[in-house]
Amino acid sequence: MKKRIVFILSALLLLGACSTNGNTVKEKEKAETESKTNETRIVIDDAGREVEVPLHPERVVTDWYLGQVLAVGIQPVGGVLHNLDYAEFLKQHYQEGEIEDIGDITSIEKVLDLNPDLIVTWSEEYAEKYEKIAPTIVFSETDYASVPDEITAMGKFLGREKEAEAFNKDFEKRINEAQKKIADAVPEGSTFTIYTLSSKDVYLVSDNSVNGGRALFTVLGMEPAPKVKELMDAGDFSHGSYQISWETVGDFEGDYIFYIKSEEKADEQVTWRNLEAVKNGRAIEIPVNYYFSSDALSVLHQAEDMAEKISVLAKQ
Repeated sequence: MKKRIVFILSALLLLGACSTNGNTVKEKEKAETESKTNETRIVIDDAGREVEVPLHPERVVTDWYLGQVLAVGIQPVGGVLHNLDYAEFLKQHYQEGEIEDIGDITSIEKVLDLNPDLIVTWSEEYAEKYEKIAPTIVFSETDYASVPDEITAMGKFLGREKEAEAFNKDFEKRINEAQKKIADAVPEGSTFTIYTLSSKDVYLVSDNSVNGGRALFTVLGMEPAPKVKELMDAGDFSHGSYQISWETVGDFEGDYIFYIKSEEKADEQVTWRNLEAVKNGRAIEIPVNYYFSSDALSVLHQAEDMAEKISVLAKQ
């Protein structure tokens, strides 16, 4: 009987010690996690501002750079989502309801409610308001010569260097495959033009622009039609587009055409139907809701989609 009592007491003491050790380990892990979360570093953002940011931000809000933030493996807690009807490719990279729409980019109240630990903005003016809520980085995609450079920079700002490197490797591999697909489909030296059409106006799309321009000319490296290239070289594009008349639309025609219609019957103009590329089946319509955005993820999908469309066209 005494032996049994001694055994039970020993077991209880052992269990108590294990429980205490378990609690100590949990408390230690919690302290380490909190310490890691509270670690900070100093960065110089694209506006030249010195910003103290979390080493490992977890609750990121961005008012413009959703694609770039997603590309480095962070799902923001908040972003501007009401304009994603024109950035449909981004929707496959997150689940509906997982990112809160902050509405208009001046909605400080919505940003505050999300309790972010880091904010990424396009505007130095808005940064002054946002930094009262959380550390704020001003980012500028136009500061970078290429998509990989842009993603490398975002990865450094957000402490996601490895994720940025992985994205860039995948990006370059897929772009190389898209370029090969086009090279196999069209004659060497082929030229391209992107038009946006309405019943009254025609616009050309530049090489570092929305509406597929960045994807086709900058990322895929396709050659623009001669007169389009002249405009690019002269810096005549304003915000990525250049207005021309319907009468001169043929002057800027490439061997292959991509076009976006802002009106249903915009491509029924006689001058359009008389273009060589149109008559010979080398004109491809692209939807504005998939091609408007020029972020890294959207551009990747646009480039692959363009290559596939050209490949299908060649087979036909």
